[in-house]
Amino acid sequence: MKITNLLNTTNIYNKNTKNDKKIERTIKNNDSFTVSDKARDFQSVLKAVSSSPDIREEKVNNILNKIQDGSYNVSAEDIAEKLFSKR
Repeated sequence: MKITNLLNTTNIYNKNTKNDKKIERTIKNNDSFTVSDKARDFQSVLKAVSSSPDIREEKVNNILNKIQDGSYNVSAEDIAEKLFSKR
């Protein structure tokens, strides 16, 4: 078997790769990114949580005042119930 005209064969392959690059460029230009409503909601909740204080000072101060007054009493049953509750 005799193979002739190899230059034309390689030129065909070179032309196809050039066309492929043009197609890739047009596809890349059409890419876009949109944020879903769920993601926007999550972002707003995340901002609200991060801006809120870690300690609720009014609640802590209320308990501290009760401890100092001697009026803060918690029963053992209440403690056990909270320890073993599934919440």
